[in-house]
Amino acid sequence: MNAACFVLTGYNNTRIYDVAKLRDLCHQEYRARLVLVTDQPRPQDAAAADVVIAVPLGLLGQLAPDDAPDAAAVAGQVAAQLGHHGLRPIGVLPFSDRGVVLGAHLAARFGLPGAEPTRAAIGLDKHRFRAVEAASDDHPTGYTPLRSLVVHSFAEFEAAVARFGGTAFVKPTSEGNSRGCQLVPDLAACPALWTALEPYHDRGVMVETLVTGAREYSWDFVGGARWLTEKRTTPGRFRAEFQQVVPAPLDEVQTALLDQAGAHVRALVSPANGAFHTELFLLEQGVAAVETNMRPGGMHIWDLARLAFPGFDPWREWLRWSTGGAMRPSRPEAQAVSGIRMLRAPRDGVVVSTPDVAAVADELGIPLHDAELCTSPGQQVRAEVADNAGFVGQIILVADDVVTLLDRLDELSAAIEERIDVDVRAR
Repeated sequence: MNAACFVLTGYNNTRIYDVAKLRDLCHQEYRARLVLVTDQPRPQDAAAADVVIAVPLGLLGQLAPDDAPDAAAVAGQVAAQLGHHGLRPIGVLPFSDRGVVLGAHLAARFGLPGAEPTRAAIGLDKHRFRAVEAASDDHPTGYTPLRSLVVHSFAEFEAAVARFGGTAFVKPTSEGNSRGCQLVPDLAACPALWTALEPYHDRGVMVETLVTGAREYSWDFVGGARWLTEKRTTPGRFRAEFQQVVPAPLDEVQTALLDQAGAHVRALVSPANGAFHTELFLLEQGVAAVETNMRPGGMHIWDLARLAFPGFDPWREWLRWSTGGAMRPSRPEAQAVSGIRMLRAPRDGVVVSTPDVAAVADELGIPLHDAELCTSPGQQVRAEVADNAGFVGQIILVADDVVTLLDRLDELSAAIEERIDVDVRAR
């Protein structure tokens, strides 16, 4: 008899720790194995999953060249490998942007809950999402669709920026982790920015209205449960996310506005999908969608939810939903406030030494939930962060109220960063 398994399609960047977490839950809750499907297996993958299957994921569902692999055919390859291992899927979990379309096809193939295969790409391809958004004539009150154009040449890029009044925000059509996201301050900056966006020319670059003075949030959803997360991004040319706070400190009117917008985006894209991380702008008058992601949010957002909402575990909810498809609408109640702050190098150069983060927190009398420094002596670092992968570490704290949490995040992060010794002469 075939053994039960969950199929996890991809993971983003360094999130192998979440793969291992899910594997343990599969074992404990369902006595099932975890199969990781990825396009480029790494040594750590085998240690985090029970079985690793390699298939092409990179271009599935995107506005890609004609020779891009067919998602249904790749799903067939995965099904054959599962049969070879004697495994029977009981849940499919799209865990990376590039695994969304494959996950939808696998779920359909095995009769399991998942996004509609014909609509899954809307949540992956930013241009397709904007097209669906623009075509809708049933937006909720206060929801503002953003103007957007896709360009493939410098002439088109410059013309689009000019059309938007000489400023804009640009991003790849299908990419995550804030890679390639940049502000266009004026037409004079277009040549240099177009050169920097060269890796994304073939698939297209999104040029959108530049939104200023807005606050950023995400509408996080799993199996019917939803909450709002406050996000902070770096100022300047790039827009990397450096802080998340759960639950977002909002009044009832703001909460209702953002919650309504998140639910609207889910309905536009694929309400049958089990997990969403939809990024939103709270404007002076209303709300706008930045983008939607049909998978768990990054930067430990689901772990922050576990800390803020006792008794609620998004990972368990995701597994539960994937086995039966039942949505259990809820808004978890907070009994604490949790937050993550990403750490930056104090200056450009080569790292000489790093501090003991736990010792710094203890010295300041700040309770530390978790921390990680991902830089070490001899490593080249830059003070300017170009995307979410450019930080040198992170801290996670929990407090009774948001004022205390933010004060502690500021104090501890500043103390750690100033203790990272960087030799500027070695740049």
